[in-house]
Amino acid sequence: MKTDRSRMIAVSLALCLAAVVAPGQAAGGNGADGKGGDGKAADGTSTVTLTPGLRLQPRYTYDNLDRNNDFFIARTRLKAKGEAFGLASYYAEIKIDNMGRFAREVSAQVENAWLDFPAFRDVAIRVGLSDAVFSRNALTSDSKLLLMDRSLIKDALTTLGLADKTIGVLVHGRPIGGHFEYSTGVFDNLRFDQATSPTAKQADGAMVMGRLVAHLLDPAPSRGYADYQSSYLGRGRRLAIGVNVAYLSKAREGAQRFDIDGWGADLFFNTGPFTLEAEYDRFEEAMLGGRPDVLGQGWYVQGGYLFHGRFELATRYQLLDPNRGVSGDRSRWTSGGFNIYIRQHSLKVQTDYTFKREQGNAIQNDAFQSQLQLDF
Repeated sequence: MKTDRSRMIAVSLALCLAAVVAPGQAAGGNGADGKGGDGKAADGTSTVTLTPGLRLQPRYTYDNLDRNNDFFIARTRLKAKGEAFGLASYYAEIKIDNMGRFAREVSAQVENAWLDFPAFRDVAIRVGLSDAVFSRNALTSDSKLLLMDRSLIKDALTTLGLADKTIGVLVHGRPIGGHFEYSTGVFDNLRFDQATSPTAKQADGAMVMGRLVAHLLDPAPSRGYADYQSSYLGRGRRLAIGVNVAYLSKAREGAQRFDIDGWGADLFFNTGPFTLEAEYDRFEEAMLGGRPDVLGQGWYVQGGYLFHGRFELATRYQLLDPNRGVSGDRSRWTSGGFNIYIRQHSLKVQTDYTFKREQGNAIQNDAFQSQLQLDF
């Protein structure tokens, strides 16, 4: 109880700090409104700017499991961003997934909704719904992935609420000219925030997370967060090494009570036409009451080669062991892909084939897919 009270106090102080220091940042701005960078109109009054955006990803998929030639809209994103009175930047996004997909339900929900206040130099405070502080793969937009979908380990982390979207207060920055990056905060784990029922996933404790990254070659963009790319299309030289941790206390699912923790490390390197990325993550559900713990892990390594400035070969090998205490549940997937960049990541075509080898599953469920993307 004392720990939860301390977290509440920390969140309240962070919100108060954002409110206090934001007025002092009004003169700085970041020029997103194109009116001198101070977020003000010609008469000196504060304004709210708006830049709309859209992402469409029509996709064709065929897999040996469904044996269905499936055309559907994998992802649709309706976006809005801008500056709020010269004090903060904001971003809002609505997602609609799997429109017209075989044997899937269409899902529509808010994907992003946050305000980001520049507090001090290399210190910003973000409040709202945003990307969780865990996993480079999860912190890379699905519009800038080397292959169409993220990794198996990222999906396993998302199931526990350790990756993807979360609501809370985030403090982040990129000091030393962008050669170092930190992000930490207190969040509500949305996967354990369900309505009461005998089997509902709930958590009384807050989730704390942190991430550190060293950018050893080219620096990361200042004031950025969750702006990674899996392919920089031959631009720059980067070597980034990141680590992250997360902890959620007092979780429960039905009669089970447990704490959740996770940690991971990732590496990214690119030079000229070559791209290399790797990540390892481990998670644990520490059961209370004598039940055996659930300990899972996974990793992937992927690479790409760009030629003629717009064609790219891509490959990935990944492994997921969702519970080391259970035998015969590992998945090993190998993917090969080919990308065509018509207007960089804004307009591109991606194609890949995945060989899926899963213990205990005799069914061949390899998958071929191709996707067109428009993103602005």
